[in-house]
Amino acid sequence: MDQIADRHDQPWLWMDVSTSARARSGQMNGTLRVEQSYIRALSAEMAPALRFCRYDPLRCDYVAVATPPDLSGKPIADKPKTKSSGGIAATLKPIGKSVERAVKTAVRGATASLLRKTSQAEPLPKLGDDDLGEVLFLAGENWSRVDFSTIARMRRERGTKVAALCQDFIPVVAPQFFAGGDFVAKFDAYAQFLIKEADLVVSISEATKRDILGYAQRHGGMQGAVEIVHLGADIATPQAVRRPAALTDAQAARFVISVSTIQSRKNFDLLYHLWHRLTEQNTPDLPTLVIIGQPGFGSSDLLWQIANDPVTAGSIVHLPRAGDDELAWLYQHCLFTLYPSFYEGWGLPVSESLAFGKYCLASNASSLPEAGAGLAHHLDPLDFAAWRDAVLDLIVAPDQLDRHEAAIRAVYRPVTWVESAKRLAEVLRGLAVTPTTARRAG
Repeated sequence: MDQIADRHDQPWLWMDVSTSARARSGQMNGTLRVEQSYIRALSAEMAPALRFCRYDPLRCDYVAVATPPDLSGKPIADKPKTKSSGGIAATLKPIGKSVERAVKTAVRGATASLLRKTSQAEPLPKLGDDDLGEVLFLAGENWSRVDFSTIARMRRERGTKVAALCQDFIPVVAPQFFAGGDFVAKFDAYAQFLIKEADLVVSISEATKRDILGYAQRHGGMQGAVEIVHLGADIATPQAVRRPAALTDAQAARFVISVSTIQSRKNFDLLYHLWHRLTEQNTPDLPTLVIIGQPGFGSSDLLWQIANDPVTAGSIVHLPRAGDDELAWLYQHCLFTLYPSFYEGWGLPVSESLAFGKYCLASNASSLPEAGAGLAHHLDPLDFAAWRDAVLDLIVAPDQLDRHEAAIRAVYRPVTWVESAKRLAEVLRGLAVTPTTARRAG
């Protein structure tokens, strides 16, 4: 057994960092944050065994990466957005984008062959040995730009075992929350790949595991195993935190936050209508609602209403991006947090809220009660009256917050990324051990 343990110090694990490698604009989203967190945590936990790679669409193959991208949890600079002037310019803008995309696609197709021949990327050397087989670990947005036949070929020709982190199955269990059929179709192909080709699917919650197994049951069964590994919820608080400049002194003195990409699935409409009603009724001591997140699918109408509603002009603030230093400040100084999402794979903002010692009003859907750990208040995401009453209760009886925060400090122990990486390393090592090795170890 000791000899097998020693073998684990030899290189046998490839981690795919394609999502980080192609991140060029916008703010860190949840998938990027997870991939980046595992890059750091797994590097510390199993450095001798770990190597990094990315998918190269020009070569239609994986290539080695000497040093994984380090995005450091900071927003990536984006061009400032100006308010649309409407009229013909607004009409022509999407047409121009379509033409631009068509031209780019044509250029890529015309030059792909030449670029393949001149690519300097290192091919992927074979890792592992007779005792510990090669494992490829997928942790990012693998449904979008990976040719699954490449991975199937690696399994067939190299004997590579494939492990894939699955944060949720929402596009195939609730496709109404996603744009167009193209994305849903791509994710369905990925779901088919997971149940038919992956040797191990790493689920981040019991709810997501149920979704995976339910989908597999409807589509011919599950090829590999499903293991649960909870994500880390600890945020590396910057040494210096700072208040976002967009908040006035009055707003910064008393506010609540909701952190997420703005999508129809996240149910920000409920929060907007709730704050509109409470502001209109001149609710005493109403805190400012600060929404932190980039615009996503289904958000345009809501964000237009927020930007143009005179009633909520002073009571709702939207921050499209916030650095780690600003996000930490917002968590530290908010009264409480809100997360009314219709469907999640886990609900990282709930865990982060608790990690900062803050009480959270969250939806009772899907995995969110798991993320709440018995310390959040869970509500029906469609019950407007229940959310109104819960918010009003916390406003009129602030001593409740003190009791809730004391309970969180006394009880809540967030899973750290170090602990998550240890658990992940354990299940990956189990996958790496060949049947022959397992029999000898027994």
